[in-house]
Amino acid sequence: MTTPYIYWLKESAVIQEYSVVGIIDGSGSMCEAWGDLCKAWNYFVTGFKSIYCIQYDDTAILQESPQLSIQKGEGTNIELGFRELMKLIKSGNLLQNILIVFVTDGIEENDGIGQYLEEMTKDFEQLHSQGYQFKFHTLAVGDKFSHTVAAELKMIIHNSGILSSQIDLIQNTKIDFTKILQDIKDELFYQMIRVDPQCQLTTFTGPVHRVTPNQVVYTTNNSIRVGGKQINLDKEGTTPEALDKFIRQIMSKLMEYNSIGKDVKQEAIQALQIIEKLKAKVTFKEDDDEIQKFIDQNIQKIEEFASGNLNLKEFEPLKAAKFMHDVQDLIIRDKKKMQRIKRKSAVHAQLTMHPQQPKQQVKDYYKELALKRLEQYEKQLNNSELFEDLKEFAKQNKVKTLDQIVYLTKTHDFQLKNIKEFIQSDEDTAIDMIDLFLISLD
Repeated sequence: MTTPYIYWLKESAVIQEYSVVGIIDGSGSMCEAWGDLCKAWNYFVTGFKSIYCIQYDDTAILQESPQLSIQKGEGTNIELGFRELMKLIKSGNLLQNILIVFVTDGIEENDGIGQYLEEMTKDFEQLHSQGYQFKFHTLAVGDKFSHTVAAELKMIIHNSGILSSQIDLIQNTKIDFTKILQDIKDELFYQMIRVDPQCQLTTFTGPVHRVTPNQVVYTTNNSIRVGGKQINLDKEGTTPEALDKFIRQIMSKLMEYNSIGKDVKQEAIQALQIIEKLKAKVTFKEDDDEIQKFIDQNIQKIEEFASGNLNLKEFEPLKAAKFMHDVQDLIIRDKKKMQRIKRKSAVHAQLTMHPQQPKQQVKDYYKELALKRLEQYEKQLNNSELFEDLKEFAKQNKVKTLDQIVYLTKTHDFQLKNIKEFIQSDEDTAIDMIDLFLISLD
């Protein structure tokens, strides 16, 4: 029986320059969201050197300016938007690394995109073989889009890492457009790495030679060559972090396949068998509780697919999108959360690794660092009183987590209405502010 191995590709150069293309639905039904979309998009495009915007309704145009202002406002023909994209790529005006943001409030059977998918698949397979790297995001407005088509588009276009959102819901146009576009902007392009012999990114997808870093590859060979360096996988071993990431890759791909109507029962069963073998090779430490919890949660999701009772294609669009969104939270698992865990542990590491250094000196260093970061956040907030309230609230109540903040806002008679609204509307910033403040209190 073959032995499974996994290896986390962590290192590669960051690509500083890439092209951005928006494929924007300008049909009449987008009128209510248009103003908020224009503000968010026009802020998003600042700073990019290679930026293009395609707007479509029942026709499609490559705008002279990448900024959004005038809405076309007629019917919907998504196929024309993607044909315009292909013309733009083949023009040679784009860089080899391309971020595509697709915004729509409707992908219906009569939109015509279904007939174009097969042709588009061949075009993108050729582009991938030529070394193009694509990131693809769908921003879905309302509840009349097709999660199935969104999944198919991502499978055809996206080749820059499995762990990327399949679909983002725009429910509050004033907040969601800005926040999601900023999250997309924060993602990085990395130089792809050659792996020999070919490896897989899941237990059931095809073998590949060129892989985006920050992914885990799967193989039954005990030795692979990564970027010219020979790696002995028996010596490397299997870490909890690598297993966790690999399971999330599997879960993400199962969800994509199932969204387009593919029966993934056998793939899920096979994945669970291999995961069990890999898990047996992992040594979990006392401080790995958090990772173990995430591993178990995603295994439970894979078991749902293995039961054969889950068919996302049959879901109503909004229900399917909400399911995928919830699973994405597990899959992508809030990368910032892991960063916060590492950041907090950094203080502990400094105290334990350098016992000869006075503890107070180490604490003062991190306090100074945290307060500087907090000052940066304070400048970003429009409501300076809110920042002070939040800081004072954390200090008075000896807050340790965001959950405690939320709980205390419900139980304490304190002027917390603004704080609650801030946490709900900008949770990531709130979490980072609180965690940095906690470090300053250590």
